[in-house]
This record gives sequence, structure tokens and C-alpha cells, in this order.
Amino acid sequence: MNVKKTVFLLLPAFAVTSFSVSAEEDLRTLIKAMSGKMAELDNQVKQSNRRIAELEEKLAQSEREKALVSSAAPAAQPPGAQATTVAAGATPQVPAAVEKPKTAPAVAVGDAKGTFKIPGSDTSLGFGGYVKLDANYSSIGMGGDKLGDQHLVISQIPVGDNRLGEHSKSTFHAKESRFWLKSFTPSSWGDIDTFLEVDFLGASDVSTYTPRLRHAYGSIGNFLGGFTWTTFLNVAAIPETLDTTGPAGDLLNLRQPVVRWTQPFTVAGTALEFQAAVESPKSRLWTDPQLRESTDAYNFTNPNDERYPDLIARLNYSPDWGTLSLAAMGRQIRYTKQTTNRQQEAWGGAISLAGKINTVGMDNVKFMLGYGDAYGRYAAFNAFEDAALDASGLLQLVNVYSAMASYQHWWNKAWRSTLAYSFSAADQPAFVQQAVNLNGSIGEMNRQAQSAHINLLWSPWLSTTFGLEYFYVLRERADGQTGDLNRVQFSSRFNF
Repeated sequence: MNVKKTVFLLLPAFAVTSFSVSAEEDLRTLIKAMSGKMAELDNQVKQSNRRIAELEEKLAQSEREKALVSSAAPAAQPPGAQATTVAAGATPQVPAAVEKPKTAPAVAVGDAKGTFKIPGSDTSLGFGGYVKLDANYSSIGMGGDKLGDQHLVISQIPVGDNRLGEHSKSTFHAKESRFWLKSFTPSSWGDIDTFLEVDFLGASDVSTYTPRLRHAYGSIGNFLGGFTWTTFLNVAAIPETLDTTGPAGDLLNLRQPVVRWTQPFTVAGTALEFQAAVESPKSRLWTDPQLRESTDAYNFTNPNDERYPDLIARLNYSPDWGTLSLAAMGRQIRYTKQTTNRQQEAWGGAISLAGKINTVGMDNVKFMLGYGDAYGRYAAFNAFEDAALDASGLLQLVNVYSAMASYQHWWNKAWRSTLAYSFSAADQPAFVQQAVNLNGSIGEMNRQAQSAHINLLWSPWLSTTFGLEYFYVLRERADGQTGDLNRVQFSSRFNF
């Protein structure tokens, strides 16, 4: 890795200024006061629960006594019936009480907010989601029926002569609408949690609404397994944008199969958290056009020939003023040419520093920095490769780096804005640049991309958000040709 680039990327993390001592003392005093109030309320709740239990027991006892008296009383005889006499000293026989039909137990509130208890179990179940409409007006179309007209896809922005004939375009869709289902069940090993979520971004064309799995995972205690965010990503550092892809220099909001262990610990009184994970591998290569056997829609070769999972570790620090994370990753990039069975493989790695820092009121700063020679698939959405194969079939890892910074300002409780700038780039090998020069769009690959986002969001109710966003993206291909995109996006979102 290039040390100078790494140092350059890490510098913003050390520019965080410290808070004033007096503000910290006031905050501690407020927290202590709130803790006392919470303890007092907890005692009141416990007393009320005990009183309710006593009243319920008295009510049940009263009902039992009434039933006994009612069953012991002689039943009225119908006309003409023979009277029944009881011998002196004999104990009257009490008929069995008529069993009332059992009623189904009432639905109870679950252990987490917005959930309910499944009758007859300890499982709390909740569901929700939202309906979202996105209306885009772009300065240039992506050409044909392409996903880049609906959300940012850097590799689909036309460059050079490819821009000829492409003009402004408007697109409407509701593909980001989603539905989720979650559950919570207590156990002796810790809470058993599950989460399932889908949206409709599963198709690569504009007009098709195909369900897509976003999350499907379960956890118990410190263990998590399933399909969810990569451990390399600090979700708290994702800026709030209407475009679902996010800034060009944002660490890709990647979800994939994950096995993860999270271990909290303390050092010198400071609470920290360590995460270790093995995740689904996928090598993404650029291959010389003369060697290509098959490529995807973004000119990448995906050999699906991985031997080892991606290995990721992350350290989290979450003080009162925000959150910070430092992540490291090791990956094996592997390729086998089918026609000759010639195998190429190399180990690479990447690091990421990310966080969220609370500033004034509800305002906050978010940032992400990433660098590595196996970082391509984890960087901007389908923009860079992990490695490249030259004309002779030799594999070379590609250094990729990215940076993103955003500031969110809350005008009041209902209105907020986010301003974000980002940058991502790759040190493309010389043979990649030459191939792009010779083959144009057949061999095209990106050298860098930049983006700037600004928006205004209005949430008159907690379940409703309306927003307007403008963003500008500049793309530079490996051969030096450039293309840009201006887009205005309106969104309406209704949560349920």
C-alpha cells in the first residue's frame, strides 16, 4: 500500500476538536439527574405491578367463592318432578361446575417498541417498511433501459463520443419501497433476534419490479449469521441522501452473507467493541478484451473461483459525542482461465476509518476513508476492479482509495439538510489504460469519480418525509475521457 496515501486519508480523523470541560460536566449532571428519575419511575412501576397482582388475586378468589355457592344451591325442580330429600347428617353432593369455553389469550405488547407478543410464546414480533416514490430529472440519459437512470451508477455515465445523442431524461419509480419483519425471543444464551427485509431493486432494467433480498439474518448473544451489511462498513457513517446509492466516494453499502462475532470490552475505563467476521468472497476482475470469456453489465469478469472467505476485523468506539470505527480486511483474489486451466491468485488487503461526530444540537459530521489493493469491490458502486489481467494472463492487484465527508444540519425538528462531497480513484495499470484507448467502451474502466450532494428534507410527521436533492457527478475513464451528470431528485416516503 502507498503509505503517503494512507497517511493523507487518516489525517481528517485526527482533526476532531475536543468538547469543553464545562459542557461535559453539565452533561454528566443532566445524565445523573435523569438516572435518578428513571430509578424512581422504575420503583413506582414495580409497586403498581405488585398492587395489580394483589387485586387480580382477590378478584379470582371472589369468583371462585361465587361459583362454589352457586353450585351448592339446590336446583329448581321442574313441575311434576319428584323432590329429592337429603338424609339428616348427610353431606349434600355438589354438582361439578360447568366448564366455560376457553377464550384465546389477548395480544400483548412485545418486549421491543412497535412489537407484539405471539400468543402462547415469549417471541415478540414486529413488521414495517415504507413506500417511496423517486422522481429524477437528469442532464443526460445513461443510454437505453439502464439502472443508472434511477440511481447513481458511475460506470454508466456516458463519456466522450458516447454522450452524442444522449440528452436530458426524466424517470419515475418506486423500487426502493421495502418491507421488513423482525422478532425477539429471550433465551439463556441471550436474546435470539431475526430480521428479514426486501425491496424491489432486483432487476437491472428500469421498468421491472423484482423483489430483492436486502437483509436476512439471525443473532443470539454475540453471534450473528446471515445476509446483511459487511463488517467493513460502519453503517452509522452513511450520509442521509435521497439517492439510494449515495456519494461516489462512499464505502459501498454492501450486503453479503456474513458470520460475525461481536465482543465488547473495556480498556482503562473506556468501553470498546471488537468484531471479527468471515464473509462471502467474490473476485471482480478486469481482463484484457483478447482474453475475455464472459463479462457482466459493467465489463467485469467474475470467475466465482474463490478458495477462502474475506476476513474482516473492526474496532468500534462509541462515546457520547458520536462513533468511530477502524476496520481491516484481507482477501484472496483468484482467477482460473477455463480454456487453459491456468490459475492466478494473490492476497491483498484494505483499511477503513469511518465515523459520526455530533456537533451543535442535532447536527453531525460523517466521514469515510478507505484504501487498499483489494478494495475495489467494496468501494464505489460497480466502479473499480479488485485486480487486472494483462494480455499474457498475469494478474495484478489494483490500488483503490476513497474519501467522503458530509455535514447534516437540522433547521428545526421537521426540516434538515445534508451536504456531502466524495472522491474515489484507482491506480489503473498502464496496460488497462492502453486497452481502453484501443477498445473504447469494450475495455472501459474508471480512473476516478467525484460527487457533491445537497438536499432539503421535510418530515411533518414521523412517518412521512418529502425531499428534494441535487447532485453532481464527474467520471473520468482510464483513457482520460470524462463525463458528468447533473440530477435533481424528488422523493416522497411513507413509513408503516
